[in-house]
Amino acid sequence: MFGLFKQKNSKQLDEAIVRAGSALHKQIKSAADEATQESWKGVFKRMDDTVTAGYLFGYVQASFAEFSLDEKEMDLCMRKIFDGIFPDEGYDFVMSRIEQLNNAEDMGLNIKIEELAVDFGTGIDLGENDVVVNSGGLEVASSLSKYLKTGKIRAIA
Repeated sequence: MFGLFKQKNSKQLDEAIVRAGSALHKQIKSAADEATQESWKGVFKRMDDTVTAGYLFGYVQASFAEFSLDEKEMDLCMRKIFDGIFPDEGYDFVMSRIEQLNNAEDMGLNIKIEELAVDFGTGIDLGENDVVVNSGGLEVASSLSKYLKTGKIRAIA
């Protein structure tokens, strides 16, 4: 931890990192395990898209809202979770999607970038909603798993 979370309750923060990472990993593993030979390609294509990146980002942001982390601390939590799910690539995957959207004007692909921005925002909304659902104990978060398996976006309640 290098003393980064010393002032904050580091035990609670560490538990939140494990809890969020485990919940995300469970959904991704479920989608991969349930994929048939015919659907395998679609599942893995969706794992690498903007909705998925937005979901991961939104889920983690919402999971740490109670901690009032500064940007550096939040970045470290994200890195631990994303790289824990996709070793050495998860954090770069999510941040590259954000960077792509931040540099939209430079790319000159406004319609395509606009679609990516909408997809990223949809993913964020789904992730944030699943944190609320998980915290309330109503059901296990499953929007990401459903999206990866079917390509369909779950309606947010």
